[in-house]
Amino acid sequence: KHHHQAREGNSRLQPRSCSNSNTSLMTILPRRNFLQSSLLFGTVQIIRRPQAAIAAEETISSISSPAPLSDETKPFHSAAYTLKEYTNSIVASRDTNISPKEVYDTISSNYLQEAYDAAIKSNTTPKALDVGAGAGVSTEVLYRLGYHEIDALDWSGEAWTRYVVEDPMGYCPEGVRFYELDDERYLDQWRGANSNTNGGGGGRGDKQQLFDIIVFNFAVNEAKAQQFAKELLNKQHGRLLAPINTSNDYWLKQTYQVMDSEGKVLWSAVDVGAWSVQFQPDVTQDTCSGIWCAPFNGFQKKR
Repeated sequence: KHHHQAREGNSRLQPRSCSNSNTSLMTILPRRNFLQSSLLFGTVQIIRRPQAAIAAEETISSISSPAPLSDETKPFHSAAYTLKEYTNSIVASRDTNISPKEVYDTISSNYLQEAYDAAIKSNTTPKALDVGAGAGVSTEVLYRLGYHEIDALDWSGEAWTRYVVEDPMGYCPEGVRFYELDDERYLDQWRGANSNTNGGGGGRGDKQQLFDIIVFNFAVNEAKAQQFAKELLNKQHGRLLAPINTSNDYWLKQTYQVMDSEGKVLWSAVDVGAWSVQFQPDVTQDTCSGIWCAPFNGFQKKR
């Protein structure tokens, strides 16, 4: 299986098309049945707080008369969003599992709310980086929390294409950008795009494009998480959530950690609910071995 990877040295961040290139999703919507439309309704408004987002999700099925959605109001949606379940991973593609629901509950936790509230207070659009976005479930969780500016990336675009681009239920608004890149290639291109800008709050213009929140959806060593936290997070209030290997290069057990922009650990957990934290390994690492790693999965490491 072949996956496209950015050519080395390309310093421009160029997202892959986030919508179906053959058929306009807006032309599909009127043909959707009532149930499909009602699943998308209820998350249209900008949600200010995570609790409100969760409450809105719980009431979606009870809405009886959905209003028509326009380009300006249609929220991001992955058709894989409803497949998640507690304690179990669901296969989305050869290279992607939909994580247990405990993962998405952790992303929605109050502990990460400070970054969102701080961005709103400073009158900036909350911006998120979703690393290992897979089928787009974590991306939708972030979108429902109010992060409507999202860079989503994954070295394999297969699951994203299936559930976000090709599935009639999937929809990707302009604020969400998907990059078919591993995290190291993305970081190289981010550095190139921000090399002549000033540090700051991550707003648009001549400032660095920093993130209010970064979420890793695969196991990483502590050094990588700290690198992303220190370099890409908003310096004042940014938060990073990642499953950190309990020992360096030990891919069989992780600890969930929240870091600030200095790489300081603010919260950690070995277990989340009934689920013991364990993720797929980081494919970019030489110590990655097994079916999730090169050469078995077709991933090409940076030269």
